[in-house]
Amino acid sequence: MYKFFIKYSLLFLCIFLWDCFGPPRPELLPEVEEENPPSLDELGSDLKSQNPRLRSQAILELARRNERKFIPVARNWMRSKTETETKAPAILALGIWKDSPSLPEILDLLQPNSNIDPSTVLEAIARMEDPSAGNRVVSLLNRDDATLRLLAVDTLVRIGAKQSGNLILSAAKLNQDPDKAKTYAMALGKLNIKGSEDYLIELAKNSEPGPTLAASYLALGKIGSKKAVPFLVQRLQADFEKGRENSAIALSEIKDPKSLPLVLPILEHQNREIRYRAADILIAVSNPPFLPKIFEVLEKGSPLSKGPTSHVLGSLKFKAAREKIEIILTDRNIPDREIIAQSLGYLGDTKSIPVLAKVLEENDGEARYGAVWSLGAIGSEEALPFVENACRSRDQKMARIASESLGMIGSPKSLSLLDEKTKDFPELASVTLPAISSIPGDSSRVILEKYARDRNINLHQVAVSQLGARKDPAGIPVLIELLQEEDTGRNRKLIISSLKSITGLKYSSKNEWINWNTLRNSKKHP
Repeated sequence: MYKFFIKYSLLFLCIFLWDCFGPPRPELLPEVEEENPPSLDELGSDLKSQNPRLRSQAILELARRNERKFIPVARNWMRSKTETETKAPAILALGIWKDSPSLPEILDLLQPNSNIDPSTVLEAIARMEDPSAGNRVVSLLNRDDATLRLLAVDTLVRIGAKQSGNLILSAAKLNQDPDKAKTYAMALGKLNIKGSEDYLIELAKNSEPGPTLAASYLALGKIGSKKAVPFLVQRLQADFEKGRENSAIALSEIKDPKSLPLVLPILEHQNREIRYRAADILIAVSNPPFLPKIFEVLEKGSPLSKGPTSHVLGSLKFKAAREKIEIILTDRNIPDREIIAQSLGYLGDTKSIPVLAKVLEENDGEARYGAVWSLGAIGSEEALPFVENACRSRDQKMARIASESLGMIGSPKSLSLLDEKTKDFPELASVTLPAISSIPGDSSRVILEKYARDRNINLHQVAVSQLGARKDPAGIPVLIELLQEEDTGRNRKLIISSLKSITGLKYSSKNEWINWNTLRNSKKHP
């Protein structure tokens, strides 16, 4: 009985110790200890240092930590006539602290004779996020320094100084300088001052082609000026290129359905750039009841209109346009056939595959590129033979687009071809490897792992990046393996980035990741 007790007591003791302490801890690598941040006592001591740089760093670090008991120190430095080197950091620290009682004194430092860089003062004001500072900042919009004026606009936006809108508008109306008018227009637009509509329209009508005119168009878009729509549509067709660009942006932001019938005829404009700007507006404003009107242009409009109109109807997925677009695509005399072919991809109907396959067989022309892209965008394995054949093309542009399309289709059947293409043409890796990555399953991962180990730095980097993008834990072992290599050709930073992407962990050193993996495996196999 005694022997039995001794025997089983020892057994229970072993089990108890095993449960309490577990298996022996794996031997881990030394991890680089991060430098401990300075303590409050150390920072407090640094504030008394004879080194102004050390004092400046200390006050900013204390502000970053929101240690508000040091605010009086920063205030004293701001007011001091002797603390010249730490005055600017103190002002910035007070801004970080959002020390409202200091705001009036900080605003006084905007005066030209303050000897403080106004950019520092404006940054402190912006950090305060107090709209009441807006009226004092507005005065800077009239300064001669263009950079300072832009910083003032940025500050007004960051503090949300919408309540200063009337003051900005009044100053803008008194201004006679075209360059400063641009700044006022930017401020009024970015702060969305609706009451500035008439002023901005007049500014746009009376300004010469240049930055001020371009800024006035953007501002009209920012405030959503429907009154400006006819004028902006007119300027969409003017000679001033930047004005055309900005008027299109403005009309897209205003999103007034009443602009659609005004823009529609521009689809037939002689200038290609203007036609497609009109198309972009029609897409941005997007009013479903108006789509049949756009379809009429596709049916009855000039050959020049076929490309932009197809682009609009495809982007807005107007299914009724498919057959007409297919007919137009077969006419090799129509311009912009590549874009017309792409519109069928946006529509995404498998019924378009035969027409697109036929276009793909053409010996020349840009339409082939649009066709192979659309075959991928449709996303059906029915298109696979045509796209794979295009992927084998000696035309590198065709092969590149076809590889992308194979990724969009996402069929495992294409893996061997994409693998072969990557091997033969490493310069296509930026397209072929993402295509492989987009195909689900272990087979695609294994191919990525193969190229992650490759000595070709381009293949290695793209493959490692794609392993991270997949977020598949099965890719962790090969990334750890690469991390353990001493080869200088390995992009350690990219490997760690991919590990972070997969795991959600924030380790930043090689040894931390290796130790994490060691512990992880020890739990799997005790």
